[in-house]
Amino acid sequence: MHEFDLDAEAVRRLGYRVADLVADHRAGLLQRPVFGKVGDAARLFDEPLPEDGQPLETVLDAVRDRVLAHPFGNSHPRFFAFINATADPVGAAADYLAAAMNSNCWGGDHAAIHVERRVVAWLAEILGLPVTAEGILTSGGSMANFTALATARRAVAPDVREVGFAGTPPIVVYVSDEVHNCVDKAVDLLGIGWKQLRKVPTDDQFRVRVDLLRQAIAADRKAGLKPAIVVGNAGTVNTGAIDPLEDLADLCAREGLWFHVDGAYGAMASVSPKLKPLFAGLERADSVAADPHKWLYVPYEAGAALVRDPGRMAEAFRRPAPYLVHDPDSPVLGPVSFNERGPELSRGFKALKVWVGLKRHGRRGYAAAVEHDVAMARFLADAVRAREDFELLAEPVLSIVGFRYRPKGGFTEVELDLLNRQVVNRLVASGAFFVAPTILKGRTALRAAIVNFRTREDDLRALLDETALAGREILAG
Repeated sequence: MHEFDLDAEAVRRLGYRVADLVADHRAGLLQRPVFGKVGDAARLFDEPLPEDGQPLETVLDAVRDRVLAHPFGNSHPRFFAFINATADPVGAAADYLAAAMNSNCWGGDHAAIHVERRVVAWLAEILGLPVTAEGILTSGGSMANFTALATARRAVAPDVREVGFAGTPPIVVYVSDEVHNCVDKAVDLLGIGWKQLRKVPTDDQFRVRVDLLRQAIAADRKAGLKPAIVVGNAGTVNTGAIDPLEDLADLCAREGLWFHVDGAYGAMASVSPKLKPLFAGLERADSVAADPHKWLYVPYEAGAALVRDPGRMAEAFRRPAPYLVHDPDSPVLGPVSFNERGPELSRGFKALKVWVGLKRHGRRGYAAAVEHDVAMARFLADAVRAREDFELLAEPVLSIVGFRYRPKGGFTEVELDLLNRQVVNRLVASGAFFVAPTILKGRTALRAAIVNFRTREDDLRALLDETALAGREILAG
């Protein structure tokens, strides 16, 4: 029989070999294209299922040559395409340790549960939520928003678990037109339905119009519907805009609505005393989604759903089963049953990398790193304004800059949209930068999201230089 177990010395050799691969990969970042497109090398992955095992060194060589050579790119200081942070090496080491423990974090009195419980408390403190707030770590912002909205659905429609929405007025969810599409998915999957999802227009700073939101709520009440949930943005993915959270909290309090904040991108910036005032009102939310794998730089995956009132999550997710520990005298029982705070029973040990990172860097360390990213975004915006061949389309609030290449020559908006999409494709294909296009008030923009402690001013100057060069080459044919 093939040997699965390894003695201590073999495990040690394996760890050294893997550590060497990681170190070499990180040391060579600047010598490789940002986005490691696989392309024709895809044929190397098209191999039959192995009948017999290979030597471990051979397998690790394949990882080095086929996998590490083609990364998504978010460890690189010139990766700006999405809000995918670079990973803290401390977190990567913690993930290795967590994988070695192989804990199932549904509940029980073992260390992983106590670590996650403490991490949730620390995150609640960063966000300004009360000490009684509860939460759970998730795979990311999409599941965090889904989990929080499922909790909200149960709170605003108590009979939904037993009878669904049959015979009850439809509940309505209100969001801005800049909301992340995971909220659309959640509204669909929770059975609320897109017809009950109101997308309220935003102002010229991409923040929800509270006056129009108020009108929409009044109109739905008059029509016999049940206004129920408002989703505010604490840093949209498109521009980093922060909705007027204090005003939304006031409105929800007056109207008796559940106030959820999608802070998957921005909320962790509350770790900085300088930036925390931007999020005034966040502390009044009924629930919050946040992503440690963005602005705490922990490796994927690590999102978080937090709820103000204890017990709310269990009301939505508790489902007793005879095959789970139910004897109150069992020595297995621990402080939290995380399977009662979300849809999953089998859960990995996501919390260790967050716990280790917070212990290693502390609040001040993270505040400095986040403030660096925000400063880089403002540097880029100033550099865009200083050049005649560029146009700033979205002033950075946090660390996202929306801009476009706009050469002289009287180009139409359609021509500029096409040109900027072509510029993006050329930059990514060249390997020099990974940026992404988006649409801002109907105009195609280059979107630079900076969530990387490695990015420096020289990287941003080079971004504008290479963008202009690509644009000129495209126009020259």
